[in-house]
Amino acid sequence: MSQGRTLLISRLTTQNAGNEALSKQFLKYFASNAGRGKVLALDRYPRYFESFSLKGLGANPVQSFDNLARDLIRRFSDKNADALPEAREGLVKLDESAKELTGFLRKVKRKIALRKTLSSLLLIEKPQLLQAVTGCTTSDLIVWNPAGEIHPTGSADQVMRLLLLLRIGQLSGRKTAVINHSLEIVDERLRALIAHVYSHLDYVGVRDAKSVEVALSLGVSKERLYESPDLVFLASREQKAHEAKSPKGSIALAINGLEALSGSNEWVQFMKGLEEFKRPIVFVSNAVNHDRDFSTYLAGLTSNGTVVEHQPGYIELRSFYKDCAVLVSSRLHASILALCEGTPVLSIEPSVFKLTAIFEQMNYPIKTVRLQDAGWSEKVLGNIRSVIDQEGPDLVSQGARALAHQVELIDQSFKPLFAMMPDGKVA
Repeated sequence: MSQGRTLLISRLTTQNAGNEALSKQFLKYFASNAGRGKVLALDRYPRYFESFSLKGLGANPVQSFDNLARDLIRRFSDKNADALPEAREGLVKLDESAKELTGFLRKVKRKIALRKTLSSLLLIEKPQLLQAVTGCTTSDLIVWNPAGEIHPTGSADQVMRLLLLLRIGQLSGRKTAVINHSLEIVDERLRALIAHVYSHLDYVGVRDAKSVEVALSLGVSKERLYESPDLVFLASREQKAHEAKSPKGSIALAINGLEALSGSNEWVQFMKGLEEFKRPIVFVSNAVNHDRDFSTYLAGLTSNGTVVEHQPGYIELRSFYKDCAVLVSSRLHASILALCEGTPVLSIEPSVFKLTAIFEQMNYPIKTVRLQDAGWSEKVLGNIRSVIDQEGPDLVSQGARALAHQVELIDQSFKPLFAMMPDGKVA
């Protein structure tokens, strides 16, 4: 007899405070619902998997993918492997430096990739490889939290490697689940792999109605498909920040620098319009490493802008949004964390549908504005004016009600998954 085990796969080391919040809430939520079962945690995939790519799967990616999973099981499932750590919040580590290699240095680092090469030769990190594969072959339930992995600007190869862990579990007769994600798939080869792995999942949890449609189009069974809000909403159960780090009445901006120019470029007009409010402007997001350069550019267009240079943890990030008049955000987790502090949020959509769908799910009274729509800057400026002049709906009370409702929906939709968690001793 052995103790029943649930394995949670998520980003445990990150530069993104949204992922920090998400992973901490994920681990805490599942551990608190585990009963007598054991809950283990894995930080994404082992470095050895970096030698695998979609391109490397050849002309028949699904068959090659399954063959690869079976080979990994045969070679690296080891009953003597070190046990994975038990899930706890302290496993999640945030790099607050917000450093990001770019240009030539980034290319050099990727070309050298010394640790990747050594790992592919099994000269380093073999114990971590054995841990990961064995964890997937022996855990009773494997739950992957994609943390924004399946996204147009994300790496299809990284998603494939994470799917590989799930497939290892499935081929070993284990229950598997994917939760807490939006399905914005642009790579057709990746779509085929997702459809293949998802057709064998015991539970599929997506964050919005449009992702439900995508999942159904991939062949996911309605009986195993659940729409549930992002787990960062659970942070609303925590106390509000004790202090405010931005001047009262500031306008905060959390702009996704990677996608800021994905639509109509009206940023100069937008910043000129912000000047007219004569309020401090604070630039800070949950992904400072990706957003700081563009924030610095925007701050240069105004006389009263401050760019936060380091990456605040998610609790500190909330303190920057506390007492702000409004947050203008194209970052989902920044938006949720601001709502947790009672700060009104004006969302702008840089991508396919993620923010739009989630704010619709919340029934938030001010609609998301799309960067792809001409005239977006005037729409957002008008919304800011309405919030500051308190001419529109009471966004503070409506935001609080939306948060409470999202938490209720999370609890309801996760009940079937918690029922799958092994409780106590199993053979």
